Parts: sequence; structure tokens; C-alpha cells
Amino acid sequence: MNGPKNNCLILGAGRSGTSLTGLLLERAGYHVYTNSIPPDDGNPLGYFEDIEVIEVNDAILAPFYCSRWRRLLRTVSRKPNIVGTGAWLLDLDPSLLNSVRLRLDYADKFRELFARTPFAYKDPRFSFTVGVLAPIMPKNTVYLCVFRHPLQVVESTKKHAARSGTIVDDEYCFALWEAHYGCLLQHYHRIGGQWLFVSYEQLMNGETLYRIEEFLGVRLDRGLVKRQLMRANTVGRLRGRVAEIYDRLNGLAKASFSTKPAPEENALFGPSTI
Repeated sequence: MNGPKNNCLILGAGRSGTSLTGLLLERAGYHVYTNSIPPDDGNPLGYFEDIEVIEVNDAILAPFYCSRWRRLLRTVSRKPNIVGTGAWLLDLDPSLLNSVRLRLDYADKFRELFARTPFAYKDPRFSFTVGVLAPIMPKNTVYLCVFRHPLQVVESTKKHAARSGTIVDDEYCFALWEAHYGCLLQHYHRIGGQWLFVSYEQLMNGETLYRIEEFLGVRLDRGLVKRQLMRANTVGRLRGRVAEIYDRLNGLAKASFSTKPAPEENALFGPSTI
């Protein structure tokens, strides 16, 4: 293995193991960020998110939470107010993905970012923007989707959001998890390409590291994966849509490398997502 053979986007909801994945790929030779958020109590190893990527993704998503009408609608629906660079907390309904627009200046900025190859950008906001960005990405870009048990994500999200002064409850955090992975599964079916689905548990116990190495053509530093970083236990039962999506993700994680599936494989999401 002589280094990265493809560019990569690290996809997944916040608090799902994407930061550790970013660290692994940075050490493997990828350009992950130019400037990033420094480590803190929430992410002691660092965030591994490029600040420019965050800012442009936030700008793309701003129409869904920043306008006076959207803020009022969120208030009436008793949803948290999203401010600053808080779009990682956006619960975008997958039915609204067709309404996401890429302005020319945002496209130009991402073309600059995508020119810094080989890149491995990580941002939870990609859950909602990757569909409009796919047409301007280099052809040799693959997708690494990391997911974690929803109950663990809910607890971690509540704590992390509180650090920035945003209070979210269990119900909203489940809706947030469902929004991220519901949208990502739609992108998987719509844009195709090479995808690898990885569970946080498999990442932390080392089971899936060789699959990532094979997928990307890199050698990973296994010493970076420390099981003591697993802070939450899973207690409780999943129901409804969240359980269906989680089962679907686990099914995809058992496969090798996933390409765009046949339409009949998308029965869970209905004909509108094909």
C-alpha cells in the first residue's frame, strides 16, 4: 500500500465515531483539514473537521433553519433554535433533499476544497449536502459512512449540544439521528458510487479496520483505536423508523463495498427515493 488511492468523504451523524475516523485517515496520509476546531472535553483527540467545509455546508443549509419563517416554525414545533455553526443539529426531513440548492459561489468554494487531494473531509452536515456536491467532486471520490447505536448517539448528542448552550431532549435526538441516516441512505441510492458502511462498535474493537484499509488502499495506525474512548453503554430498545434504519445500516455494514443498489433493494424508503 503506497498511500490513498481515492478521495473520501467521511459521512455520519455527529457523535458517531467520525472524528476517530478522521484521525485515522489523517495519519494514513489524507488531507483532512487546513484549519480545524481544537480538541476539548467533547472530542479530546480533536474534531478533524475543516472549518471552511463547515462554513460552506452551514451556508448551504441556512435556508432550512435561519429564515424568520423557519425559526418561527421550529419554535412552534418546540424544536431547538439552531445558531452559528449548529447545522449538525438540523433534523432535515429526507423529503426536503430536493430543495437543497448549491449556489455558484458555494460550488466554486467546494471545487477549491476538492482540489486539495487526496482529501478525506468529515462533516455531519454532509448528510444533507452530499447529494448536491456529488456532481462537482472528483470522480475518484468514495464514501465512508460511520454509524453508531442510536441510544448511544442520543446520550452523547445531548451532552455535546449542552456544551454550546443548546438543550435537546431524547425525542429530538432520535429524530436527528433518523434524519441524518435517512438522508444518507437516500444519497446512497441516488448518487451511487463506492460506499463502505462501518459501525462504531466494529471500529472500536478493530474488526473493520482491515476493510477500511482495503477500501481506501491505506495502512491504518491501529494504536489510535482505544476502547476506553467508548463512553456509553447501550440500554433500551429501538422502535419504529429508527429501528428499521439501524437494521438497514447493519445489513450494509456486513457487506463488502457497496455500489448503487438495484431499485428493489430500496423498498424501505419507497419509490420517491430511487
